[in-house]
Amino acid sequence: MVFERQKEAFFAQSAAQKKLVAASGSQYSCEVGSPKFYALCAFGGLLSCGLTHTAVVPLDLVKCRIQVDPDKYKSLGNGFKVSVKEGGMKALSLGWAPTLVGYSMQGIGKFGFYEAFKNLYGGLLGEVCVAGPVISKQFQDFHL
Repeated sequence: MVFERQKEAFFAQSAAQKKLVAASGSQYSCEVGSPKFYALCAFGGLLSCGLTHTAVVPLDLVKCRIQVDPDKYKSLGNGFKVSVKEGGMKALSLGWAPTLVGYSMQGIGKFGFYEAFKNLYGGLLGEVCVAGPVISKQFQDFHL
């Protein structure tokens, strides 16, 4: 039942019919193309890109230290051990803030702008249009 409503919303012809259906329940979560829809897409991008890239900052930090000084940081495990020994746990979180901000902005562009441009250019040029994703990618790269 829910799948059929989602399928109808996906293939709807008019703007009034374009509704995104919540997976559980019978209420519509938001209309496709509404400001709430784009805000939710942007928020999803912020969470998915910003948090995941920030979570791997310690790994990236140790990887870069291994590349710069392979004699001191012999392996990944040794790199973590030496980094914590020299600077404490705080040494593994260097650079987390710019990573969070930069990749959050990229996620907003990746998810929010992609949907906006896809709907804009899809409506102007037809259903199969590559202009939306291409322009969206330019916004993403600019924000990163």
